Amino acid sequence: MTKIENGSDTTTNVHEYFESIKGNHAALRQFFTAMPKGGDVHNHLTGSAYAETYFELAAKKGMYVNPETGRLYAQKPMEVETIQLSKDMDDLHNHRMALIDKWSIRNFQPYKYPLGPDEYFFGTFGLLSALTGNVENLAYLMRELKLRAVKENVQYLEVMATSPSVPADCFLGEDDYKTYDEQLKACVKKGDYDAARVLLTDIIGKFDDNATKAVSDYVDFVGHLDELSNPSKNHLGVDTNNLVCRYQGYSSRGGEPLKVFAQLYVVHKACAEESNNLLVGCNIVAAENGEKSMLYYRLHMEMFAALATKFPKVPTSLHAGELTLGLGRPEHLTYHIRQAVNTAKAHRIGHGVDLPFEQDSDELLKVMKKNEIPVEINLTSNEFILGVKDAEHPISLYRKAEVPLMLCTDDPGILRTSLTEQYTLAALRYGFSYGEMKEFAFNAISYSFLTATEREKLSTQLNDLFTEFEEKF
Repeated sequence: MTKIENGSDTTTNVHEYFESIKGNHAALRQFFTAMPKGGDVHNHLTGSAYAETYFELAAKKGMYVNPETGRLYAQKPMEVETIQLSKDMDDLHNHRMALIDKWSIRNFQPYKYPLGPDEYFFGTFGLLSALTGNVENLAYLMRELKLRAVKENVQYLEVMATSPSVPADCFLGEDDYKTYDEQLKACVKKGDYDAARVLLTDIIGKFDDNATKAVSDYVDFVGHLDELSNPSKNHLGVDTNNLVCRYQGYSSRGGEPLKVFAQLYVVHKACAEESNNLLVGCNIVAAENGEKSMLYYRLHMEMFAALATKFPKVPTSLHAGELTLGLGRPEHLTYHIRQAVNTAKAHRIGHGVDLPFEQDSDELLKVMKKNEIPVEINLTSNEFILGVKDAEHPISLYRKAEVPLMLCTDDPGILRTSLTEQYTLAALRYGFSYGEMKEFAFNAISYSFLTATEREKLSTQLNDLFTEFEEKF
């Protein structure tokens, strides 16, 4: 962990001012807007761009939308009633406002939506998928993230941008796919994870032989995305060239097991081989209470364990414990973080909300402290998707146990929030001191997946920025 250095007199002044505004929401927002915040290491590209940006891009491309559902179409569908988006369309304002509501949580009314807030949130991504599969469009969204980061005094972004494409047979051939699929599912049904581990090792050997092009294509795609998202001139008058941006690859835990494993393999292999250090880690995403997510959770953790043996230098951050009562049976809340830490050997945990329900949670906290496994805290996300906020949130338990913490945004576009607001909420709700808030900012650099040299460089820069910030008080 990077040592935080400051001048004592200046620091005292900042502490005193911070304590004087702790209960003032507006004053805290003003304070944290100006404060350097290190990095945001847990954010999903397609959920981070605001709905206004999606509308702007969709209208620019003349895409079609079903006004009832909000689903976008690249071409006019025959079987669905749609309207074509344009900046010159009739009733532009009302159409735009209605779609912003459908593409974000703005004006969400739970009793008018047939499912829960979690289903509403995760369903939003499908509405926009016709736009987000294109590298140029993703780069358009990335430019928004970079612009916002600079405006918010954020120095580093670690973005979950895209997952790799894999063939239907997952590099195995039709016959082997069918055999391995049946065998893995039989292992899960029996709870025989010793046999599953043997199978996973065998499958990795097949991937080694057949996934070379997919790995190369994925590396090229991420490189192209990064290149396109770096305009040659300042974007909207803001210089984003000094912002450091890296990418995590991922798989969706809602897919078939072999597809999940194939995607995780491609990401690990790409991270190990990619020479520009743009791809820095691997993750697994999507709702943890989904049918396949729950059924194959232990298997997914075993996949990460097998890949950690094959690619020991590739860092992993796992969405784990993004659950609470009501989203599953109580017994399903007892093991997600623990298996991510102990089985998958995750380097960071995303969310970690079900901690109070975990078996042997005190021992788990000790392991996380000892091994410096930080938690990526997403307050607004946890409040909307899970209904967990204030004293229900385990952030204070992690802090008391001295587990490293970082404040992150998750999906600020859909959630209509920002990193500044996450810092503001943390101070308002949990009474953290200025020193603690400053520590969270440094943690985002210290526990990033950058190289040691890059972390040291950014930490030094961040310390200088804090010195400049504190001199104003």
